[in-house]
Amino acid sequence: MADEGLSAFSQKELARLAKRFTLMGQAAEAEARRESNAMAEYTLGEIRQAGYGRTVSGKAVRRVVDGAKVAKSSKTGRIDLGYVGQKFSGGGNTQILWGGLEFGTKNPKLKQFPNWSGRYGRGSRGWFIYPTLRKVQPELTRKWIDAFNRIVADWNK
Repeated sequence: MADEGLSAFSQKELARLAKRFTLMGQAAEAEARRESNAMAEYTLGEIRQAGYGRTVSGKAVRRVVDGAKVAKSSKTGRIDLGYVGQKFSGGGNTQILWGGLEFGTKNPKLKQFPNWSGRYGRGSRGWFIYPTLRKVQPELTRKWIDAFNRIVADWNK
């Protein structure tokens, strides 16, 4: 995990790291979970702030971001968005609608969604979740590396 450009970690790297923390013991695992959850809470706060700033589909976006949760049992700081239980009056729920609210549509018949957000790399740009993630990723990666190096150093004493 060298600090080369502070890129994101792959799922494989995160799984390998989680396994290492399991081998280190419960104290290190609990500290890793605390650090990851704190960073995920910060990220979710930034996503909520960006969602509250949306004027297109504003109330629906607020329902999506207000219902988002940080998975407390996750060692890597997972954020869950969209649930079947969060119903809208038209019969939809945030689980099936968050994608349209985030990425938009080119279909003029789907007026409940914003216009398509455009391309970004191999996918879509996004309106509030993905731009926020791209904005905070370098800072989070740096904090995450520092925190986990500290935990490993404490365990190796």
